[in-house]
Amino acid sequence: MQETFVCEHCGKLKPINPKLKGNQRYCGAPECQRARKRQWQRHKMATDPQYRASHRESQKKWRQSYPAHLYQRQYRQQHPEYVERNRQLQRLRNQKRRQNKASDVIVKMDALTHDNSALYLMAPLQMDASPKIVKMDPLIVQLTVLSKDSNEYFSTANDCKDRQY
Repeated sequence: MQETFVCEHCGKLKPINPKLKGNQRYCGAPECQRARKRQWQRHKMATDPQYRASHRESQKKWRQSYPAHLYQRQYRQQHPEYVERNRQLQRLRNQKRRQNKASDVIVKMDALTHDNSALYLMAPLQMDASPKIVKMDPLIVQLTVLSKDSNEYFSTANDCKDRQY
């Protein structure tokens, strides 16, 4: 009678391979062998600092050989269907933004609803035929909230700077 085992990945009852020594935990199916290798690598990365350092160095060399912008350009050249699908989806997103006037600008205009003084990010808004989604020239400013009841108005930034709050 042939001995059997239950594969840890697929859960099927399989005959034991007599050529393998020790306890067989995975069957010979390609997906199960990939799962076995992934499990071995996870264990090795967790327990072997030398293996982990070697892996990290290998990744670093690969990134130096294939900078991200060149890798992405090459990927797009080799996968024109990806490029076309991305263009179509972006056209749909742009069309939805144009149809819904409230969402013409991706950033909400009424997001500042609290009365706390804090740092805020401000960016100039350009309303042209091809608005950018990501602003490339943001400004960081500090807004200080005076009291709600205050009717004071400062004509220049210097007037405001000299005041104590």
